[in-house]
Amino acid sequence: MAKIEREGKPKPSPFVVLFGSFDLFVEIMVLPEIEAGHLCRADMIDVIAALRRWEEDGTWDRPL
Repeated sequence: MAKIEREGKPKPSPFVVLFGSFDLFVEIMVLPEIEAGHLCRADMIDVIAALRRWEEDGTWDRPL
């Protein structure tokens, strides 16, 4: 029964597995790099928006 319940739940995204949440990924990995000048703030707005959509709709888990 437990296996059936696990199979019905979506797999956590790599962001959740590695950081606990997408927001923590941004806070820990992205914002410090923007503040240090290593990432372009304007570009990262679009990149983070795209990654957040993939996080929400499960794109990261679809077969190629």
